[in-house]
Amino acid sequence: MEGKMFSEEARTVLLSRHGAGIVSEYKLSPEQELIIRSLETNKEAEVRVVGQLGSQGESYTYGVAFLNQNIDFWGIEFPPVSQSEKVANCVTLQCAGCGARETVVQSDLESDVYLVNEGIVRYCKTCGNSTFWKQANDATGNEVIEEQTEETAVPAEAPEAEPIDSPADLKPSLRGANRRKHVRTRVNFKGCVRSFSFGDDIVTCEDISRGGLRFKSRKSYSLKAEIEIAAPYSPGSLNIFVRGQIVHVQEVPGEKSFRYGVAYTKT
Repeated sequence: MEGKMFSEEARTVLLSRHGAGIVSEYKLSPEQELIIRSLETNKEAEVRVVGQLGSQGESYTYGVAFLNQNIDFWGIEFPPVSQSEKVANCVTLQCAGCGARETVVQSDLESDVYLVNEGIVRYCKTCGNSTFWKQANDATGNEVIEEQTEETAVPAEAPEAEPIDSPADLKPSLRGANRRKHVRTRVNFKGCVRSFSFGDDIVTCEDISRGGLRFKSRKSYSLKAEIEIAAPYSPGSLNIFVRGQIVHVQEVPGEKSFRYGVAYTKT
């Protein structure tokens, strides 16, 4: 969560066709992307944190899901997903930010995280970032139960189509087709923007991804301005600056500051 690079030897408490349950000594953020490597096979895979499943002392258990849903990472032949499991994992969720609703079929890991936390963090196309989603309620405050009829139920067999291996193949509950190329993780730490116009500017970083980050500053940077940025930044320490370009500028009403989107530039 502090935005620092780390490496640790962790252990699994659950194996799934979609990912795993892992125990870590670090506090991780939902939607954060990691790389896991099997000590037995040296095979690596990119995963994202679905959410926290529990904690004990200084150890935390998380559900992580493979970014590539077709990967055979564990070398295990998992039993096919039954029709009853698909129906049980179908749920109508509502965004806590904007109130948008969506009916999704959760994977086993997503379902576990959802049940433990009474909700799940997922991407909202309306809000433009990752928000907390809970069971949708109707006008009377009752929970919406998604009932699958013969018309809406997921077919057990589809002779003329490719077989469905994962509920997420029906409608990915965390990764929509129109979402950003890189998942953004909410952060709250200091960064240092270095530019010809303003020198070193200490800023507040709000989110970060593989492709860039977002920060707030009282300085007025121009669109497409070339900068260097270190995030996180610690004065007096060895900080690594990377090149970037301002690709979005938004004035924050009432704060006399600006919110900037930065895309890293390839070198």
